[in-house]
Amino acid sequence: MAKNGKIKIEKPFLLAGLVLFFMTLMVAYLYRDDIFQTIQDPRQPFQTYAKPIAPDYSSPEAWLAQPDLSQDPFEDPSAGDVFVVVPSVYRGGKHWVLRSDDLRRKNKLQRIVRPNYVAPYGSAGRLFAPYYRQASLYSFMTAREDARKAQDFAYQDVKRAFKVFLENSPPERPILLVGHNQGASHVQRLLADFFTGDLKNRLAAAYVIDYPLPLDLFDTTLKGLSPCEASDDTNCVNAFGAFLPGDDVIAKRFMSRLLVYDGQDYTSVEGRPLLCNNPLLWNRSEDYAPQRLHLGGVAAEGLDPDMKPAAMAKQVGAQCEHGILYVDKPKRKSLRRPLKVGGKFRTLPSNLFYEDLRVNAEKRVQALLNKGTLPKRAAKLDGFDIIEIEDSPVTPIKE
Repeated sequence: MAKNGKIKIEKPFLLAGLVLFFMTLMVAYLYRDDIFQTIQDPRQPFQTYAKPIAPDYSSPEAWLAQPDLSQDPFEDPSAGDVFVVVPSVYRGGKHWVLRSDDLRRKNKLQRIVRPNYVAPYGSAGRLFAPYYRQASLYSFMTAREDARKAQDFAYQDVKRAFKVFLENSPPERPILLVGHNQGASHVQRLLADFFTGDLKNRLAAAYVIDYPLPLDLFDTTLKGLSPCEASDDTNCVNAFGAFLPGDDVIAKRFMSRLLVYDGQDYTSVEGRPLLCNNPLLWNRSEDYAPQRLHLGGVAAEGLDPDMKPAAMAKQVGAQCEHGILYVDKPKRKSLRRPLKVGGKFRTLPSNLFYEDLRVNAEKRVQALLNKGTLPKRAAKLDGFDIIEIEDSPVTPIKE
């Protein structure tokens, strides 16, 4: 004790304390992803978890995007119908799946996900994007049975919503099927459940984005479908997982730890060749596509549904290598991954290939229409007067 009553801390102890503090920070930084994952664990079995109320897809409130179904779809200026399954916005922690009454995440879906991940396809077709009880991000960070059940639970919502979509999509209109992140996992199952038969003829294209799609699935669950080979191919599937410099951790996880549905259960993608379509070339080559081919990325927030954001072009070059799309560091900071805890696993608040996807979606819808394989809508009969027939008494025939 010092003479003035204050505690005197010897320099060696102070130095040791500072060293311990900085070592703790270093360990926390090195294992930040593992710490993030641990925090998101709901710590309760999925079987006994109280499930949130299911969305009612007969109600417009169950849809992030849905056209006015009271209007004739053929009066819509776009030629196709687009079903978009949105990416993850719920990390986990308390719940296995996103609750239907979670207004905070609904606001994020409206404010960030809709303008970046749904809007690009609006010029190609009427937009349908359901809210669904999406599995938590934690469910995709572990192979536990509980996590697989959570993923399957989320898919059942998507499947119900897609059936409602089909009820409101006339057979004359091409279909675009789009999934980003978790949504891309569910799109793979929609393709297997609905598009290996006659409905394949209506598929302008599918986009499986930022989720691995093993090529061997085209010999099993996706038999009858094929990867897209050119920018105007139809009845086919595009897929890519894009990674920026410094994304080594999630690139490795993308190729080894994520799960895909094999018709019976979710199985690992580790060691399986993945489909990669370069969105600057729209083919499967491993050629480098330079920045000049990049049509534009968008970092939009809070835009009205009818407002089109300005795309930032020539930001990145891209190249497919071993099933992964490697992308240059974007010139604009708003298109890069934010520095946040668990940021490597979060859905980006931007769409790096917004304009490339928008233009290609339009092209494929038109290419399918040009094929002439879809049924034609019967022409309206104009110029006929409606004649009212008055009831008249029936006179019995006399014998």
